[in-house]
Amino acid sequence: MYIPAVNVDYETIVKDDPLGDKNLSPYALGKRVIPASPRSFYAYLQAIVLGLKGMKIDERAKEIIQYLGRLQGDFGGFREDFDLLGKHLTQAQSSYQGAEKRLEQFGQKLVSADAEPFERSVPASPERKIG
Repeated sequence: MYIPAVNVDYETIVKDDPLGDKNLSPYALGKRVIPASPRSFYAYLQAIVLGLKGMKIDERAKEIIQYLGRLQGDFGGFREDFDLLGKHLTQAQSSYQGAEKRLEQFGQKLVSADAEPFERSVPASPERKIG
């Protein structure tokens, strides 16, 4: 409720009733009426604006929390794919190392076969008698 004069505002809101029977300010607030004077009207409007901004921030915060939840799910999926790729790379490395060992062993066999004299089994020809 807007009270257009400061002196009336003083009488209704600030000044206590000398008899102590009734005070207008608690009665108005009890009925959800906020008395406003020219001094306090702008402050009340600013409080309302800040409240509305707070509500908008709250809505935006809920949207951000939902978005972060979706990002967390996407990151979990990526993490699973990344772990699977790591397992495949580990298996590929292990297979490569095993093949490398076999290749080295095969190479050593070739070298040792080349170094040893090669014995041919030539059948002995029957001796001829000249005579």
